[in-house]
Amino acid sequence: MKLVLINPRNRVSLYGDYLWEPLAFGYVAAATPPHWDVELIDEQCEGARDYRTVEADLVGLTAFTTQAPRAYRIAAEFRTRGVPVVMGGIHASLVPEEAAQYADALFLGECGGTWLELIADVEAGRLARRYDGGTTGGEFLHPDRRIFAKYHYEYVSAQTSRGCPMDCSFCSVTAFNGRLFRMREIEDVVAEVQAIPARDIIFVDDDLNGFSRKAKQRCLDLFQAMVDARLDKQWITQVTINFGDDDELPRMARAAGCSAVFIGLESTDTKSLALIRKDGMSQRRGLDYYRENLARIRGHGIGVVGSFILGIDSQNMDTIVSDILRFAAESELDGLNPTILTPLPGTRDYARYDAEGRILFKNFPADWEKYTLAFPVTSMPHVTGAGLMRRYVEVLQYFRPEYITARYWRTYDTVSPEAAWHAFLWNRVWTNYCLRAGAFRKSPLAETYPTELPRETPLRPLSDADTIAKSVRARDLGLGAGA
Repeated sequence: MKLVLINPRNRVSLYGDYLWEPLAFGYVAAATPPHWDVELIDEQCEGARDYRTVEADLVGLTAFTTQAPRAYRIAAEFRTRGVPVVMGGIHASLVPEEAAQYADALFLGECGGTWLELIADVEAGRLARRYDGGTTGGEFLHPDRRIFAKYHYEYVSAQTSRGCPMDCSFCSVTAFNGRLFRMREIEDVVAEVQAIPARDIIFVDDDLNGFSRKAKQRCLDLFQAMVDARLDKQWITQVTINFGDDDELPRMARAAGCSAVFIGLESTDTKSLALIRKDGMSQRRGLDYYRENLARIRGHGIGVVGSFILGIDSQNMDTIVSDILRFAAESELDGLNPTILTPLPGTRDYARYDAEGRILFKNFPADWEKYTLAFPVTSMPHVTGAGLMRRYVEVLQYFRPEYITARYWRTYDTVSPEAAWHAFLWNRVWTNYCLRAGAFRKSPLAETYPTELPRETPLRPLSDADTIAKSVRARDLGLGAGA
């Protein structure tokens, strides 16, 4: 029997730039009995497919929120031919009533033993409408990576933990994976990484280091075990800012092969951090805490990509652009991830904005494709959607090619060559994504926005950025007045 797993593309996907393996499919393949033939079709890598000639006994689809409309269209193609479709992943798990209309069965939560029940039901011809995988403990399957072999990914994906203790108001991770921080056995992580022939790895943990003393010690033990095993890998991951509270974690992480980390900084003002329920230390100490920890992390040869959110109610829209760009320059961030506040389903932000009548696009499921994190989907108290997009455009000047090149060489010289390369990849991909996913005149989503849009070429010199360039290490950053 044949199982076809499909990672849907949508109108603003990173087609041609997709960086890492969609690990969830590897777990599904590993959980599927060996007498099944498993094939992956990754539309993020190859583009949208015509499925009329694709044969399958079962189709498995997953989707982030912005992929959901495409996933539903693919499901319809197979269901009209009588091929059963099971849908899982974060979107289906958080809006199961919607997803159930477009699939024969839902698989909610994480892939574990319940998947075998589903397969047995398919073989017996009695597929149920819903299967609840729940959350697994610290025992993870080793993914079956053979399904990824036909595609070129920059990174092999792995995972050392699940869950995040933070519970930020905008994030759907807690709703899907829970706040309980579930850590794999160190020996199991090392064994999996040893079996990976590639050198570049991304640990897709939502928060590798956690917040407890136990979590920190576990990280130190994991890094030491990786050093002892002489893995010879270069890896990147997501951490929280407390990763740099002292020298221990970044020093050991670098020794274990860490090249760059992604950190959700979110805002430059403590009121906004409190509103989105960011961790208490960030709220209390603010930018000084950020600066100290970022310098400490980079000082150990690890590059930092910092994420910021535009559109939090308490932000000062008159200074938001200069606040973000100035902080990025002063902290010498190696990469930037600017986003627009987006109330994803399952989050407290969605519940609040919906109750206040502030969600502008609710023609679901079609409107889910606008929930890209780079497109304003809510009304805001101090700025229009078009006004927010204009500010977003100004922040995107950070990605002008000459700036990316200058930061590459700065990171190469002052942090590490590996950090420079990994930050460069992120800068390149996020530039392309923002151009496709935002409300710009040439974006695939532009015709759906009900007001005047910013200029269609967002990556351009702007007076605000030039002013900052003159005052903040302009020569070292490559952002001089002549840039």
